[in-house]
Amino acid sequence: MLTAFNLPEETDELQQWLDDLLIKPELTSVVSQLSAVHASNSIEEMSLEQILQEQADAVLQQGCRELSSQQIQQLLTHPERLLELQERLFLEGGTFWQERILAASDDAEVKQSQQWLQNQMETPQSAEEKVEVQQAPAYKTVSYRKIGLLGFVSAALILLAVFLNQEPAPAPGWGWNRPGALTADIPAPEYLNKLADSAEEWFNKPTDTRAALETRLKQFRAGCETLINAPHPQLSATDRAWLVERCQVWAGKLDAQIVALNQGADLKTADAEADALIRKLVDALRNRATTVS
Repeated sequence: MLTAFNLPEETDELQQWLDDLLIKPELTSVVSQLSAVHASNSIEEMSLEQILQEQADAVLQQGCRELSSQQIQQLLTHPERLLELQERLFLEGGTFWQERILAASDDAEVKQSQQWLQNQMETPQSAEEKVEVQQAPAYKTVSYRKIGLLGFVSAALILLAVFLNQEPAPAPGWGWNRPGALTADIPAPEYLNKLADSAEEWFNKPTDTRAALETRLKQFRAGCETLINAPHPQLSATDRAWLVERCQVWAGKLDAQIVALNQGADLKTADAEADALIRKLVDALRNRATTVS
């Protein structure tokens, strides 16, 4: 069990410790512990960008070995930034992180995550607990943010819990479900950019009511499933694997947002978070398009 109280002393060991922590479920506990330790300290607030500075891209590609001891200390004293960093790794991380995430998803961990999620779905939530979830700071809402780690497992359990005895929202011809969106015979860079264009159709209709946002999220989630199951002959095997892995993560996050909305999340906040997720995945597709031939 990784905890905030068994930190390595050497910088290189701390770098490896963070590499492991950022893909582990224990990150939730460690962030909570670190937040409690530093709660009474008057530490100047820092954004993730301020901490990573010029090393941001290097960390996404090579891991925490690119961080200095000062940057590591800043992450530990601003632990909520660890959750932000984890989200970026899932959405934008290179082969270094992809391989570690897949390696961490062994059978034992899958079963553990399944049991944890099932318990969350089966345990009744009181009105007081619902209010606490809605008002909790960012580092306490990890039950939704962690779902991306094992997207394909989480998606199945969440869909079972949320949509049981409900008809799925129809997915009209927009986004990745638009006819022809995934079948164009075009070069890989153009194909990825067209996928990004299709994803941006999310912004074409207002989502200013709870019903509109939920319907739109379900429709985009259906598009994710279409994308995951498509053959993508325009792409190399490596790029197909990247796209499917990313879409599994995106699907998990969409499922988490649907769950949060059903459990009473603030509409304005949920709408902003959905827009931010779509914008990040569009950027990830366009960035990938610049690296393929």
